[in-house]
Amino acid sequence: MPAYLPSVLLLSICWIASLAILLLFLESWFGVPERDRFVARRASGAYGICSVFLIMRGPAAEIERTVRSIFAQSYPFLELFLIFPDEDAVNSALAQEFRNARTHTAVRLVPVPQGVDTPADRIRALEHARPSARGRWYVVVDSGVVLDQFAVEASMEFAGTGEVSALALRPGIQASSFLHRILAPSMEYLFQMMRVVERRRAPRARQMNLEAPYLLLNRDSFEVIHRINRMPGILNEAGWTVWSYQLEGLRTFDGDGSRWLWRETAFGTWPDYADLDRRFGPRSLSFIFIVTLAALIPVGGLLYGFYVPIVSFREASILALSAISYALMTISYFLYARRLHAATWFAPLWFLVQPVAAALTFGGMRRAMAGTPQKPAISLRTSRLDSSKGKKRGRGGHTSETSRRS
Repeated sequence: MPAYLPSVLLLSICWIASLAILLLFLESWFGVPERDRFVARRASGAYGICSVFLIMRGPAAEIERTVRSIFAQSYPFLELFLIFPDEDAVNSALAQEFRNARTHTAVRLVPVPQGVDTPADRIRALEHARPSARGRWYVVVDSGVVLDQFAVEASMEFAGTGEVSALALRPGIQASSFLHRILAPSMEYLFQMMRVVERRRAPRARQMNLEAPYLLLNRDSFEVIHRINRMPGILNEAGWTVWSYQLEGLRTFDGDGSRWLWRETAFGTWPDYADLDRRFGPRSLSFIFIVTLAALIPVGGLLYGFYVPIVSFREASILALSAISYALMTISYFLYARRLHAATWFAPLWFLVQPVAAALTFGGMRRAMAGTPQKPAISLRTSRLDSSKGKKRGRGGHTSETSRRS
């Protein structure tokens, strides 16, 4: 065997790995369409009073974190409506405590006669509190969502300058433990790679989501939607869903808000494999192995370049390609850690936890796939034919606003 053959093979492997890492890096961080980006900035003008609705449900600690983050908002003209069942003595005392707190936000208590366990009950509770609201903008925040200091101000500026009638943001996660803060960026990297492959493989229609963790509504548009869909004796929930604004042709936005709002999660409750944006299949398991192997190849190339004397162009190319790939993986880990509020300082040592994150992700997917019923191949083939010939099947073939935005 020629003496140069090992270095040539290693150079070929490093070149393929670096090209794959570069393409995935560019697709992950620069392949997002402009219409799906939430470009936030400070408010350039006054937007009047903003009414924030918070339905108190769940643990008291999560409710307190959400309320404290609302009190810390930079936008000064806020009024907070704390909605709770009148029979709930714990939340009633907690709401009274928030009302007596010293803050620039006006706190109003709204006890409702029914519970708030079902979506219909929560819509009914919002309708009960809405007549007392004086704001030009409505914000509905779910319990447990922690807002950044500039979250309300930035979202109002984004919606006001872009003439957006309804804005829905998906929260990120905040790691709660030391192990979670280290492993979360690597696991999110694997999920993002699967999103990229799935998006390129086949278009996916986004399902209708009636409840958003953070929802910003323009009051004028809300009243128009509410008046159009008003029917005697029937609960009018149209004004509280982004989907209703899309049906009426108004401009809406549904995007990632992980930079501005998040949930604190424990390691056992994350990741959520039932998330719509994290769809996977049997091929995803082998894809995890390939991506992890490609990510670790630059580490081997760097070790080879440091311990083997550089006497030719091959050794120099191996070291250069490995250094570029290692730098891209470090940047990716840092960006994911910043998005997830995790350990950004651990970015140069990402290779230590990448195999562990891959093993945990692989095991979680195996368990999720074992508990999910698989569709038969005939139905899958039929659905693909129906989607390709949708325009010949009447109204079902027309592309909705929701599918165009997905």
